[in-house]
Amino acid sequence: MRKALVSAALVALLALIADVRRPAAQFAPFWPTAPQQLPPAAAPPADNVEQTRTAPHRSSNVPRKHKVVRPPPNQLKLATKNGYERVSDLVNFPKFFPGLGIILVKPDTLPLGPFLCFDRRDRLIATVYMVPNKDIDDHKSLEGAGSARPVDHVSIYFNPGHPGVDVPHYHLVLWHVTRKQEARVAK
Repeated sequence: MRKALVSAALVALLALIADVRRPAAQFAPFWPTAPQQLPPAAAPPADNVEQTRTAPHRSSNVPRKHKVVRPPPNQLKLATKNGYERVSDLVNFPKFFPGLGIILVKPDTLPLGPFLCFDRRDRLIATVYMVPNKDIDDHKSLEGAGSARPVDHVSIYFNPGHPGVDVPHYHLVLWHVTRKQEARVAK
């Protein structure tokens, strides 16, 4: 009976959080809204300016516009500017945790989160909520900050406790990358 209640609560929580509709009004996200993609093989040019160049064309010297694309801003640095801190700076926790990567959180949102997970290139790959079992058993309503990033898939798993959230809890992981791209934080 208890397992059925816990499962039902997790499914309901997932349904609330995984709603991908955008609200009518929202604060500007600190990360780009485009889907996360693997970087191109060659480094992109440094600036994002439309340049007009005269093309070496035999029949005329008609100017052509070339659009140069700038890489997205460093998402980890943006998160730290917005009040997120490394979990490894707050408690005894590794700087890079296999499976989730570099984890940041706003200390005043503990234990629920959101925890932001980054790969070794400072790209946001996942948002994690840590839901204590006691809150589920007490049928507590939980509200977490939504994610402005698209969610590729969701993982839910039990954790008996760790530094920072030492009570038994469930990890609700909203992955912003594909299952294949999760490997970027496997080791």
